[in-house]
Amino acid sequence: MNRREFFTTAGLLTATTYMSACASNDSATLVPIDQVKPVGAVTLYHEFKIAGPAIQNMMTAMGEQGIALDAKTGFLNFTLKLMVGDSTMVNNLLADTGLKGVLKSAYYDAAAAGKRAFTYALLIRFDSYDNMMASDVETWFTDTIKPLLFVYAPGTPPTKTALALDYYKGVYQTIAAGDANGIYQTQEEIVTFLSTQQDMESSVYQPIPLDGTTSGASISVKNHVAISDINTDTINTMATALLTVAQQTYQPETNVTNGTSGTLSDSNYRKAVTTEILQNAFAYGEMRNYLFHGVWESVADHENSHIDPRFMAAANPVGAYVIAGPSEPFYQTMILHNKL
Repeated sequence: MNRREFFTTAGLLTATTYMSACASNDSATLVPIDQVKPVGAVTLYHEFKIAGPAIQNMMTAMGEQGIALDAKTGFLNFTLKLMVGDSTMVNNLLADTGLKGVLKSAYYDAAAAGKRAFTYALLIRFDSYDNMMASDVETWFTDTIKPLLFVYAPGTPPTKTALALDYYKGVYQTIAAGDANGIYQTQEEIVTFLSTQQDMESSVYQPIPLDGTTSGASISVKNHVAISDINTDTINTMATALLTVAQQTYQPETNVTNGTSGTLSDSNYRKAVTTEILQNAFAYGEMRNYLFHGVWESVADHENSHIDPRFMAAANPVGAYVIAGPSEPFYQTMILHNKL
């Protein structure tokens, strides 16, 4: 399978690929032939590119929709995140080469300079697939957000062109999740977790300090990977074990409260705020894609967690099953709305 086939078939939108935006992705939330409807809580997930001149209208529409969903049966949470950079340590690069955290704000910086579109991730959580479909949230995205996703030609003012920007849509199930209070795997626990998301939202981009420490905005990651569908059960077991390690470890171990906040020049880190394993509800051919989602206090905390021998020991067996990826962008949260 070539690189473009991976991103269009597995449906993984990353900051380094122009995937097909597409008819196939528009139907991603319909039950595919010969596949059963997911049981339990689901996340409708979008990643989309948008030009700077359209961002204000998009943000207004997002804020209004987040509140409007409170009236919908089964709604749990609405979160919009801005992609800002990319993890380097997820690729097992050597920590002492000066590459740790080097891409921490690269995507935002390039977009702000007009070199690329901005990229956002949207997660809408429901307690069931049926309630998600009945909410008409798909129609809202198609009618309200999709018309904003076009390239703009430079000028004063910039002008909208007929060239559409890419986006991806898929339905995911939370296999396991964790926070400071525990690890969650039952549907009751997962519904509670999804409806009480913990994050630090910011109405504007918060620049990341050179040393990767906190800037007043937490950092999220979503590790995009794909596996062979026949290995789904195996990966769910192994990824849950990895999540447990990621949620419970910190450095230095002598600081028993929660470790010490890290910088890009040391190996300290505080444990993750939250962690979550999201499995695509549907296979695509012989592949199934995943999002390993975490919220951290800073870029440095996340990057340093990946060089902890305990984390690496838990991650390596999972990595052996990955047939495409990993791609693990950094995001800052712009809107977080738990159901009132």
